[in-house]
Parts: sequence; C-alpha cells; structure tokens
Amino acid sequence: MSKNIERRGNTWFATLHVPEDVRHIIGKSKFFKTLKTTDKRIAETRAAPIIASWKAQIQAARGASDPFLEEALRLRRVIETAPAGADPGHYSQHDLELEAAQQIANQITKEEADRKLFLDIAIGNQTLLSNFYDEWATHLTQAPKTIDQMKKDVKLMVDHFKTIERIDKAAVLEWVRELMAGSPERKSYTYSSLERIFTFSRSFWGYLQDIGKADLERQPFTLPNFAKRGTAKSNGTSKGRDGWIPFEPAEVVALLNAAIEKRDHQLADLIRLGMYTGGRIEELCSLKADDCSEAVLKITDSKTEAGLREVPVHSMLVDVVKRLKEASTDGYLISGLSFNKYNDRSNAIGKRFGRLKKSLGFPDKKVFHSIRKTLVTLLENEGISENLAADIVGHEKPRITYGLYSGGATLAVKKEALERVRYPFPFSPKDPD
Repeated sequence: MSKNIERRGNTWFATLHVPEDVRHIIGKSKFFKTLKTTDKRIAETRAAPIIASWKAQIQAARGASDPFLEEALRLRRVIETAPAGADPGHYSQHDLELEAAQQIANQITKEEADRKLFLDIAIGNQTLLSNFYDEWATHLTQAPKTIDQMKKDVKLMVDHFKTIERIDKAAVLEWVRELMAGSPERKSYTYSSLERIFTFSRSFWGYLQDIGKADLERQPFTLPNFAKRGTAKSNGTSKGRDGWIPFEPAEVVALLNAAIEKRDHQLADLIRLGMYTGGRIEELCSLKADDCSEAVLKITDSKTEAGLREVPVHSMLVDVVKRLKEASTDGYLISGLSFNKYNDRSNAIGKRFGRLKKSLGFPDKKVFHSIRKTLVTLLENEGISENLAADIVGHEKPRITYGLYSGGATLAVKKEALERVRYPFPFSPKDPD
C-alpha cells in the first residue's frame, strides 16, 4: 500500500497513476487525494478504500462487469497471504486489509445485502462463481453454436447469483419468477428457454461438484411446475413450448407480398418454401439442388432425426423449384447465401425476415418458425391426422405405436394432404417481371 501514498509536507496523500489506455475516458493521468493525517499507519488504512474506488473506476472504464467484486477478490488474496500480527497491540498488514475491506463495503452505495456480499467475498465467507466459469467452459465438447449458447446461459446464472453460497432452492425459485416476468431491459423467457438455461446450469453445477466446490447431495437447478403453467399463460397459448405464435394465413401472404415489393427475391422464395413445406429455416437454406425435383424435396440436414424426410412439392411450388434449380450457382436450391461461424446458411436471411416482419408490425412472438406452425394449423383444419402432419413437417410421432414401428406415410399420401393447403392470395404469388 505504501507505494500508493506519498507525503507532502507533514500530510499524507493517496495517489494512483491512471493507465494510458483509459486516461482519455477518466480525464486525468493521476488520482490524488489528501488523507488528512500525519500518521503513516492511519494513512494506509484510510487510503485503502480510496485506492479501491479509483481502481474500480479504471476497471469500469475498461469494461469490467463488476469492479467492486474484482476489488473484493483482490482484498481476499491479500488477506489470505498477509502475516497475522504477533503482537495483539499492533496492526499487521492482515489487519489493515481486513479493516480496508470493511471500509470499502461501507462505502458501496447499494443495499445492505450488496455490502455484505462484498465483505463476505473479501474475508472468504463466499466464493465467486466466476472463479470457475472459464475453466468449466474449456471442458465443453459440443458443437460451437451449442457451446456459445451454454456459455451465454451459464453466464446469465453466474451474474445473477454471483457466489456458490447464494444458490439454494428458494433463491432459484425466485430467479425463475424473475426470468418469467421479464423487465424493461429484456423480454420474459419461454418455458423452452428456461429448460435450456437450467440444463446448462446443471452442467456447470455438476462441474462444481466434480471439483469439490458444490454439495454432492444438492441439485438446485430443477424447474418448478409453475414455470410451465406460467409461461404458457403469459404466451397466451397452450400450444407449443417454444412460445412462438402462428401467423394467420393472410399474414403469411402479406409477408410474401412485402418481400416481393422490396424485390428481395431470395427472401420471397424462402417464404414460399416455408409456407408449403413447414420446413425449418436452416433446413430450407441447406437444401441441395440435386436433392430437389419438381416432385419432391429431400431434407438431408435437420436438427432432429425425424426432420430427415422427403416432402412432396406442392403444386404452388413446382415452378418455383424448377426456376431455383436452373438458376443455382453454388449447388443449393436457394443460391447466394453465406455461411456464418456455425456453418449455418440461414443467419443473414433470417435477420432480413426479422426486419421485414417488424416493419409490418408483427410482434416478437411471430418469427419465421411461426410459418411452420401456420402450415400445421392449416393441415389440422383440413382434418389431416397428427401423425401425417408430423411426417410432413418432420416432428417426432406423437403416438408411441407409429413412432416406434411405422415407416412413415408415403409420398403420395403426404402429397394429397399438402394439396389441401390454401392461402388467401389477393393476386398471383409470383415475382413481378
């Protein structure tokens, strides 16, 4: 600490040089403040919280997520390594740092619980979850896109609870309620999103158990029953656990017409394929031209085994498929799409769809996947069985007998069912010349 105090005349001052990379943000090259004492020992004690506050400003300028907790960790390391005082009548460095931790905790302008958290971390009563986050992430072996989602979801949990000791059943239940309720800064989470977050949080908790940091007898990340009921109610629908709402058939037509008017022919073709196949966006963007004909589309790249299927070409798509095959320049039915870092072709065009539907005033719960739900709804309204609809759109069979033993509906049967699907076009659904 002595290096961060200096004497001018008989008075001690706290000082700290501001690193060059943040001087333009903080607006000075050096912090400087009188400690109003001539006693060096008192000066060191008084300087500790001031220096901590300055360091917090530097960390905040660099984008640190929680500079006060960073300082709590620093004090903890100092307290753990400082020698205890041999003479009870004298302060040791250990005593000085402990007193500094208490002063800094008292200076934090948040609630009492936050001040207690700071002090508990500094004196070793609580352990930051963030200490183990990076190491846990290095053990992940899933696909890159899944790893990124796992890290994002677990970071959400780590930032909320902050320490291992704060995770218990009551705190987790309260967290679920907060996630379901949402806030002005973020949307509420659907049940499927909560399931995913809790699955990944259990992975992190399991790692903590493996390294002896978490209780082997406890698994706090179990979704309560009220989460499923609550999210279904808040979504305004009992169908589907992902929370997406189907478009009305006329709304799908409006989307297609809007894409045509904007002369976004790629997006118009993607919408056409979606409305008559129920395909997921990445399935459609991954269609190879050689796997498609004017009679059938062979989906060979899907997120589920049930998604690998043959979909008959609706009569409204015959000319579209023929045109796309003839125009293909890269082997894909929809040419010219780029791959993102996860090797997906749908990312950029999916964002274009998002901007298009937003410009038409559609809510967040209506996405490209909603077109898939529209088709399923139209099939249901035409009296098509649930199992046949599942064969067309690539869902798991809802009935155990069909799911285990059936080879699936024939192409002709699926074709007859799909041909019943009609959309209310006010004019021909073709691109203008």
